[in-house]
Amino acid sequence: MSTDPVQLRTKSPLLFGTCILAGLHITPSLHGSSTHQALYRHIHGLLGQTHLSSTPSLDTIQSMLIFSVWDLRPTLGPHRSIPWLLSGTAAMQVIMTTPFAQLLKTSDADGCERAHAQEIIRTWNLICLRGLQSSVGSGRPPIIPSQYFDECIRVLDFPSYNARNELVLSGVRLYRLLWEIISSNKIQRGSTVWPEVDNLRKTQESIYELNSSEPFRFAYACAYLILTRHALQRMNETQPEETTNSRTTPEEPTHPLIRFTINQSHQLLKLFVSMSDLTTYIHPAYENVLCSFAMVTLAEFVAHLDDVGSILVLMEQVVSHIQCGGKAEPVSRWSLNIVKQYVADRVEQEDCVTSMAGNSTGIHITHSAQNFTDPWVCNGWGIEQEFPSLEDMFFGNVI
Repeated sequence: MSTDPVQLRTKSPLLFGTCILAGLHITPSLHGSSTHQALYRHIHGLLGQTHLSSTPSLDTIQSMLIFSVWDLRPTLGPHRSIPWLLSGTAAMQVIMTTPFAQLLKTSDADGCERAHAQEIIRTWNLICLRGLQSSVGSGRPPIIPSQYFDECIRVLDFPSYNARNELVLSGVRLYRLLWEIISSNKIQRGSTVWPEVDNLRKTQESIYELNSSEPFRFAYACAYLILTRHALQRMNETQPEETTNSRTTPEEPTHPLIRFTINQSHQLLKLFVSMSDLTTYIHPAYENVLCSFAMVTLAEFVAHLDDVGSILVLMEQVVSHIQCGGKAEPVSRWSLNIVKQYVADRVEQEDCVTSMAGNSTGIHITHSAQNFTDPWVCNGWGIEQEFPSLEDMFFGNVI
């Protein structure tokens, strides 16, 4: 695929328009503008027309993928599952039109055919990763049949295989394993060790430790957060008396899974902020949602936090980087306000309202965190709102 904008606009108007739409979507001053909404309607109409074609082009499939990964709707609206369904449509189109076994035979063909075959596999790997992320987040089985995930390794056989391809393939392996674990009937009782995930990570250590692999480390933090929250939920459903209540005081015994969940949430937020500082990195919608879920987790277990002040500052930094207008934004702000309210209540209980920088509660608040100017209600959410699950957040049932 040519990266020249003139050629892209001429040969692939849908893909070109989708890229422009993505640019408007991530620009705060243009997000939700009349231009943004008009272009969205135009691209949405073009995507609808492509469904009438029996053999959509690779450009069309890539447009579906971009639309799905970054959730390019200018407003949330009632159809919140569109990106998830669109990624499934893209997957089905590839499955029906791509003879995977024939792709490797192009390795000895001319450069154009070989490049096209590799682009198909790269796109397929991204579709698989997106599909698995949706399944893990929503709790729904993957739309893609299991055997087609095996096709992802074909990217290894192309000579121009690079680190980016390896990161995506490693992500597919991680999320495929993650789905297998959470869809099984196994209940994790108190242990913070998942041998399958730990063993996979060891095989991917060379990638995991790279400075440029923050998105991959973020993926592992997401995986551990999802696993711990899933384990706590299963334990609570089977034997609720064995699970420590999330609203207990810090002096009471803390379940090891809760402590591990807090640590992974903290790690996830730090990586999110660090990645946000990369000028070439734009967070996919999935990362925004998982980041908000980490903030929900910290708010839910706020009584167990060792240093609420530093967590509060970190959460404020995260909120400033979360995509405007997405489903993750109101949830993250609500979680931040929950923690702020907790801090304010603790300080008031100790009668130290006038000296919040250091108080007998052990909560140390920086100057920026002392300004409780945000309202305690966000988009109709009140402090007593029930903490949402990851599934609720994926399908927009919370906003």
